[in-house]
Amino acid sequence: MPVDSHVRRDAAWVERNFRDEMRFESVIVEAENVLTPTVLASIAELEIAVRGIVAAGHNWTDVCARYLTWFPDAKESEVTEEIHEYMKDYEFQDNCIYQSVLRIWTSNGTMDAVFKLDQEAIIKNITNAVNGTKMSHGKFSNVLEKVEPLLSGIKWDSQGNIIGAKATILSWILKKTNRWSPEWELEFIQNVLFSNRSLPPGVKIYAVSTRSYLDFLHQVLENNQTVLFAGFTLIIVYVVVMLGRFNVVEQRVYLSLLGVSVVGQSILASYGLCFYMGFFWGPVHPILPFLLLGVGVDNSFVIMQCLENVSKEDKCTSVPERLGRTLRQAGVSITVTSLTDIVAFAIGTSTIMPFLRSFCMFAASGIIFLYVFEILFFVSCLAIDERRLRSRRDGCICIVHRNWKPNECSQRNIQKMVFNKYVGPTMMKTPVKVCVLIGTLLLFSVNVWLVLKVEQKFDPMWYLNSESYPMKYNNKLTEHFPEYGKRAGIYLGSEINYFTDKDKLYELYNRLERNPYINKGTLDFWYIKFQDWLNEKVAADSLPSDEDELKSYISEFLLMSQNGQNYIKDIKFSTFPFGDYNITASQIPIQHILMNTTTEQVKAMESVREIIRSVNFSLEDIVSYSPEYVSWTANKIIGDELLRNLGLTICAVAIVTLILIQHLQTTFWVICCVIFTVVDLVGSMYWLDLTIEISSSIMILLCAGLAVDYSAHIGNEFTRLQGTRDERAIKTLVMIGSAVFNGGLSTFLAFVLLGGSDSYLFFTFFKLFAGVVVFGMFHGLVFLPIALSWFGPPARRIVDKEASQHYTVPLESRNGYCQRNSDTKEDVSSCKGPLKVEKEVLEDGDIHQVSSLIIKTHQCNLCDSGYNSKSPSGSSESN
Repeated sequence: MPVDSHVRRDAAWVERNFRDEMRFESVIVEAENVLTPTVLASIAELEIAVRGIVAAGHNWTDVCARYLTWFPDAKESEVTEEIHEYMKDYEFQDNCIYQSVLRIWTSNGTMDAVFKLDQEAIIKNITNAVNGTKMSHGKFSNVLEKVEPLLSGIKWDSQGNIIGAKATILSWILKKTNRWSPEWELEFIQNVLFSNRSLPPGVKIYAVSTRSYLDFLHQVLENNQTVLFAGFTLIIVYVVVMLGRFNVVEQRVYLSLLGVSVVGQSILASYGLCFYMGFFWGPVHPILPFLLLGVGVDNSFVIMQCLENVSKEDKCTSVPERLGRTLRQAGVSITVTSLTDIVAFAIGTSTIMPFLRSFCMFAASGIIFLYVFEILFFVSCLAIDERRLRSRRDGCICIVHRNWKPNECSQRNIQKMVFNKYVGPTMMKTPVKVCVLIGTLLLFSVNVWLVLKVEQKFDPMWYLNSESYPMKYNNKLTEHFPEYGKRAGIYLGSEINYFTDKDKLYELYNRLERNPYINKGTLDFWYIKFQDWLNEKVAADSLPSDEDELKSYISEFLLMSQNGQNYIKDIKFSTFPFGDYNITASQIPIQHILMNTTTEQVKAMESVREIIRSVNFSLEDIVSYSPEYVSWTANKIIGDELLRNLGLTICAVAIVTLILIQHLQTTFWVICCVIFTVVDLVGSMYWLDLTIEISSSIMILLCAGLAVDYSAHIGNEFTRLQGTRDERAIKTLVMIGSAVFNGGLSTFLAFVLLGGSDSYLFFTFFKLFAGVVVFGMFHGLVFLPIALSWFGPPARRIVDKEASQHYTVPLESRNGYCQRNSDTKEDVSSCKGPLKVEKEVLEDGDIHQVSSLIIKTHQCNLCDSGYNSKSPSGSSESN
């Protein structure tokens, strides 16, 4: 919720003035007929087991809420003997508060009578209890012994007797301020649901406690964290395999692990910075390491691909010079993608939603550190590894292999060969281009239509597994006891005068009754019931004449009438409501009708607030609030914020891409790819049965950042190359396509194991990340090269031919390595043998200042590359 949100203010008001002092533990027992001796005996055994629970040395009577818990500001000493005597026929028989259908047979807390029941006695006692006569133990019924609200699917015979019911609900109430209550709840769930208790045939038990939702949410997160880290392992293995080659020298196991460690360094640095700045941790934040892992691995693949792509003569330069030339090409690509991702998440930090702001701050700072560590740490490790290759040291144990010769298989680059021989030429055929462009536009058009059909909807229960015990209980509660379901309340403050504001209170009640979004059967205002009771009890000429007299009648209504006892929970008092006291707050419980769309939910919420404003109460003395209002408001805000952030992100990404790539046409097509990817992703949410809610919105923003990565590398490489548009498109795929493909596949591997998760949250992650990889790679590797081959910018002009030439010296081949000068051990760039000068025009199309090449005539040192460059076809090349 935004800091200045009225929902946040109302929630704070309710917490401050109508603080809930109770924790509820509930059990639903379901059977063909729960009103049989066998089923009731099993319920009695369950109750005895619950009462016998001991947690950390504390039993049920130690942690239970008692009668005075309803009056948190009252002291036990204030309940005088006079009050006890006055209420002796109405007082609760058990000090601890609980609700059960068995209370009509229990006396002094014992269950002996239950085990002696027969069907006839059950029918008689239940019917009498529902009709409001005395209980079997002889006392008048109080609110906790009201039977009808505890039964579902009641069956009656022709004589008006209750002969059966489908389900019954039991509730044990704990005091929230008792420190041992949470521990007792753990034992409660274990005892009720996971014990070896035998049940009669057809009897099913469902249970929940106050802590169940958060406990199970944490369990869901923890269980799926294992799966996520298994995906982390998959990425590490993939990086180790793809960065190196399959021979003892050119394998890069340690470099791969150090490259992945960059992600860990970035995580630690960004988390430390964000926690220092006061940002909080949320339930979706655990996916951040995998976002950073995908971006970091993508950068590593691009750097390694550009190292392999350096020209043949550059491979024989010194390590610093060769890495400098590598970063001249790779640096632009990873700067474009990193800076656009940073800008995208930086914009997210301007949102009004603290949760989203925190997540975007963690992500933006993580990518900043990732970029810095990639350039500084990973490239430094790469330099050391290149020196290892030059000296022919083993990739694992670093021993020198003096007569080592790389095997032919390890020198083949299958990915580059596939892009060069098959993918690139096929894509450049006119019929293929036409089909791809038409298919892309058709897919975009369909998804634009589907975007309009995606709903904004959220239910916190979705975050639990469908087979979890809180979810099962919630489903049965909705089925059998809908009146116990999600409710709202209108809360009245201490400034309300129940004597002078009678007309306003009636007007408020009548307006709520006419509200089309409120279920009329659930509007139950204690003040209206009190006035009805008062009119029946007191003659018209004897009605209260002042506020003090009115409060004495309120005390009698709440404490001495069964109907009034039902409303004690709706009122807060300054002290025990007997004698001199004040009503500090009260509520009007309401229940909204079933609504499936965010639009309806927001209208319902706003209609209640409009009624409150129209009655002319001070807005500081009356508020409307429900936990559901948080979700409804979030649904409304997240839709607006998603559109805002996506629009700003795309504009910012366009500006950054244009500044770094420095070509308008290329930037236009890169941004088109980002827009197409995002639209296709959101449109696919419709048939993936996803909605716009908090977690999916964060995923969409993440995917918008990742979508840039797949296209920016391709656009930057295409702009840099020389030749016709078709030739540049093919060469772009050959030069950088493998890195883009590997980056996308590594991102997919991080989440692929979540495809089998039964958690809504993590299965949503899988669907959306799989979608962005598929759509992003399609638009980056298929659509963009084709679009640029027809509508891309022309090749940049080369300066004067003579000024753009440089000269190289052919190297005498020794299995792809130059002979080392054992005398001087110098780094040199020439080889022994006849000197032959060849001309080679610069291929990259950049304007460079040509420097002279100093040719030395002594024996050649080991070429710093340490291994042969591979041609696009995948074969080894010798100089």
